[in-house]
Amino acid sequence: MDIKVARNLTIKELQDYYDRLHAGRGTYITRKALETWNPKIRAGEIKLPPEFAGVSDGKVLTWDDVKQRRRKRQKEILARKRSSYDQIQKKPLYVWVFWCPGISGIFEGLWTYFVGVGRDYRGNGYKGQVDGHLFDEVMRLFSVRNSLFPVSRNQWEEEFVKNYTRGEHCGRPQGKAPIWAEVQGSSVVKILGRAEWTRNH
Repeated sequence: MDIKVARNLTIKELQDYYDRLHAGRGTYITRKALETWNPKIRAGEIKLPPEFAGVSDGKVLTWDDVKQRRRKRQKEILARKRSSYDQIQKKPLYVWVFWCPGISGIFEGLWTYFVGVGRDYRGNGYKGQVDGHLFDEVMRLFSVRNSLFPVSRNQWEEEFVKNYTRGEHCGRPQGKAPIWAEVQGSSVVKILGRAEWTRNH
């Protein structure tokens, strides 16, 4: 940086310099980088203004500029999240029935969840487990026995694990079966039908 000006630079002087240089296009140079690598600044011959934050794509930025950019980016991210949350999307999930040992007997027993890629999906029940009409849909989709009498939730879960065993959880067999479902945000809205495991599964 060869700026022939007074020791204490202003934001305008820095901007004029980068405009003449046509430098920094498509890059971001932080204040820390200039202080580290520029010999005149490092030696104290030139002092950067305290409000200077860096140079982005040839534009000199102040700390206020950086804050405004962050706020704008956060708003855009939030808007995208809200938009995707409101949309109903078709996704491949799997029904997961597993044994939970609980803590001192609390929460001990079989639990049923919907699981997607990298996350669980809420199924209307306590702690997000599958319950209500969604559980009824799962029971109809994966009928486990021919009987004149309806099976209880616990009976269905036990039979599901036997019929669709895939590995173990907490030392006991677990059941998994793929489905297609409509989801909104983190909640399952509707079960569309059975699916097939991919080769990786």
